[in-house]
Amino acid sequence: MLGGGASPRLNARSATTLPEAFVMNDPRSSRRRPAIATIGRAGSADLPRLARTLAEAFDGDPVWAWMLPDTQRSRERLFGALLRQAIPHGHVYATHDGQAVAMWSPPHAWKVPTSAMLRAALPIAVAARARLPRLLGRLGEIERLHRLVPQNHWYLEFIGTSAAARGAGLGSALINHALEHVTGGLPIYLESSNPRNLTFYQRHGFHVMGEPPMRFGPPQWTLWRD
Repeated sequence: MLGGGASPRLNARSATTLPEAFVMNDPRSSRRRPAIATIGRAGSADLPRLARTLAEAFDGDPVWAWMLPDTQRSRERLFGALLRQAIPHGHVYATHDGQAVAMWSPPHAWKVPTSAMLRAALPIAVAARARLPRLLGRLGEIERLHRLVPQNHWYLEFIGTSAAARGAGLGSALINHALEHVTGGLPIYLESSNPRNLTFYQRHGFHVMGEPPMRFGPPQWTLWRD
């Protein structure tokens, strides 16, 4: 899905062993000068900043506004719980200033283990409050759809930029970084919860698999990149 405080300290070993500098041009503005972003693996110290970034990225997203109370605090709590489970596995990548982040799962490892779900249960329940049945119902539908695609793929769980960094090409930089250094040429699967993001993914080689019917709530789209 696409979508203050101290700057995060990205894992130093990752940041030096990967060739991670990308020059990015914003395709929507010929006046914007190229920028360089250093991308590395996120560590536990980066979690608060990255949770804020994802919470800002999904502000106003139709599905997330339906699943959670539409507040920055609720989104931060939820993304904080998800990042706490994901960061130790080494597949969360972010820009050096934490203004953009992507959370990946490698092939055959996208399903969250029961033990991890139990550890995240309380913060997720606090974040969702009375909308917890909506959240759990939609996550269950997403998981059901995910099981239907060929399983030897990378899963882009979330990608987003902070409000201040929008339009600077950081989302493109994260995808390009993954294509060069993470996915090893394997297919990529993702869901998009906002129709405005479909053209972004299509520019990066994804095609829309469909708009699967959901039992309740706003639509979502599934996308695939060979």
